[in-house]
Amino acid sequence: MKEKVDRFERILKTRVKSREEEQLLLADQRSEEERLMSCLEELHSEKKRAFDSFRMQQGTQLTVRDMWLGRRSIDVAEKRICEGNSSLCDIRQAIECTEVRLTEKHREVRIMENYISSIVDEWRAATLKSDQDEMDDIAGIRHSNGGARRP
Repeated sequence: MKEKVDRFERILKTRVKSREEEQLLLADQRSEEERLMSCLEELHSEKKRAFDSFRMQQGTQLTVRDMWLGRRSIDVAEKRICEGNSSLCDIRQAIECTEVRLTEKHREVRIMENYISSIVDEWRAATLKSDQDEMDDIAGIRHSNGGARRP
């Protein structure tokens, strides 16, 4: 029985390690999400600055090339924001998948812990019953020997 408990404890250990790896992955993904969000904030600020710069040039005489460059900087900022939003969506989907896997790993670990606990309880009960049976046998032998000595 001890071997069975040891075997399942080794299985539990691997499942706990797998759960910890998922937790680390989730932490990495969340930090990446935060990084992307701060990057998007910077990109929005950059776009606003480019737009303000373009608007400030409105009263001055500009060449077509200057206007095109001003508009181009706004377009580049918008494109980078789009790419950032796409990356943010991707990482959020990955976080959702990781959370689902992590929930499953938590469940597997809990099931294994409960199973090992029940095996240990059964083992203890069997050991106690065996010890009690031995004590009863010893008591029965002493009682029958003691009863034979009395006249």
